[in-house]
Amino acid sequence: MGTMLIAIHISFHKMKSCKHPQPLAIVQTKNNFDLIRLFAASQVAISHAVDWMQVPVPWLGFIRYFPGVPIFFFISGYLIYQSYANIKKPNRLRLFATNRYLRLFPALYVCIIFSLILTHYSGYFYTVMISPGQWLAWLFTQLTFLQFFNPDFMRGFATGKLNASLWTISVELQFYLLVPAIFFLFKNYKKFSIGLFLVLVALNTGNSFLNPRQSFLEKLFNVSFVPWIAMFALGAYVSTNKKLQARILKINILVPFFAYVLTYYFALKSNSGTDNSINFLSFFLLAWLVFKAAFTCPSLSESILHKNDISYGIYIYHMPIINFMIYEGMTQSYLYLCVALLFSTAMAILSWRLVEKPALKLKKISLRSA
Repeated sequence: MGTMLIAIHISFHKMKSCKHPQPLAIVQTKNNFDLIRLFAASQVAISHAVDWMQVPVPWLGFIRYFPGVPIFFFISGYLIYQSYANIKKPNRLRLFATNRYLRLFPALYVCIIFSLILTHYSGYFYTVMISPGQWLAWLFTQLTFLQFFNPDFMRGFATGKLNASLWTISVELQFYLLVPAIFFLFKNYKKFSIGLFLVLVALNTGNSFLNPRQSFLEKLFNVSFVPWIAMFALGAYVSTNKKLQARILKINILVPFFAYVLTYYFALKSNSGTDNSINFLSFFLLAWLVFKAAFTCPSLSESILHKNDISYGIYIYHMPIINFMIYEGMTQSYLYLCVALLFSTAMAILSWRLVEKPALKLKKISLRSA
């Protein structure tokens, strides 16, 4: 956790000292998306650890101003749309699907095995009766596209969900299925696309008023693409609009930073449009900040991370580790909090080196950051 915060501190000060990049910098291969995704994954992991392990860390409250899930979805839209557009016909769909599979599933499969081993080691499986049918149903959902499914037999384990963070994997897979349609609309119906996009932004903001999501339909709606697709679509749109790219890069990064913090502060005070379902104004300001940061000092990420992308690993591994520690009674301690975050980081590093990086080498056409 300390290493991540130091990296963020160094990054922010380096960004402030950089000269404004030229407008064309946004289409360069070099960018800070890996570093921003590491921040987003760490934000999610730290927030979950602090909340579920019941460790009060008031000085980390500011990190909640920057919800990791929207940041992931903005970046995903930008990179995934570019990835799809760069693949030439007639093999576009096949290569796109293969590339996406290689990015997500090998690491996810290993994480599922790790989660089961950890849960078995805790002794929890000896306390519940699980039929073969229940096992098969759960494994099917985790290995395909229904990662949000939570079986009854896991509800007694720690937080009640083995890996609650995986709901975004299901949403991300839905985005991938919609990329061809988004590509078609952007190319042929730009005005209609913008109108539809604004409606979807409103749906995202309105989604915050569904809390608490008690009914089955409300829960299903929340794990569908509908309330989140606007984030992905905005990222895709930025990747296609050169004039918008130039405007994003022209203004000092402190402008969107302080504007976003201010709007989010008032949203918190009024209890409207925070966390993942951010309010209408914060939605655009956060996106502006993300893309501005991505192309301010575009070599910053590589100089710090050296092309190592452990964000996905941190995101998928932190909850199984937190759940194990909660079940073992390791809570309400700064030491346990640090252990959970360091263990998650260690697993993320192993995942990147042993699983994700080798899998990415099998991709035929690639944007390295995607």
